[in-house]
Amino acid sequence: METSKRVGYVGLLVAVGLVLSILESFLPPLLPLPGARLGLANLATVIALFFLGPREALEVTIFRCLLGSLLRGSFIGLALSLSGGVVAWSVMSLLYLLYRVPFSMMGISIAGAVAHNSAQLGMAMLLIRFTGIYHYLPYLLIAALPTGFLVGIIARRLVLALEQYSFGGLTE
Repeated sequence: METSKRVGYVGLLVAVGLVLSILESFLPPLLPLPGARLGLANLATVIALFFLGPREALEVTIFRCLLGSLLRGSFIGLALSLSGGVVAWSVMSLLYLLYRVPFSMMGISIAGAVAHNSAQLGMAMLLIRFTGIYHYLPYLLIAALPTGFLVGIIARRLVLALEQYSFGGLTE
């Protein structure tokens, strides 16, 4: 795939991730858990991973996190977003490259959601210097299962549509 087309797809997915993140911030909390969200912005990373490849998925993740934090004006948000996003990307990319057959897109998305929540909680513990926050981890992990599954289902449908209408991505 030519460079301009690849850059266009990455830019489009960054924009989609930003819009989904902003829209999700207006939704009521998923559970009575602070910070528990659907993770819809991760759709952009999952789609990039399966449609374009791991390198482009990392680009989408980093640009989405940086631009989202700039729009919100939050350094803490940047630290939390980048830590969760990059760790989730790492786990999803590893599973994608090594175990794509036994793990479905939904399984890889769930693993990414679990990794994202774990990394964000670890970063929060570092930033606020309170280790008692780790008691919150089981609740976040339980919330990650259905939300990761939902993101995986939506991503699967969108990747199939993209492949059908754009003759495949970079990974082919």
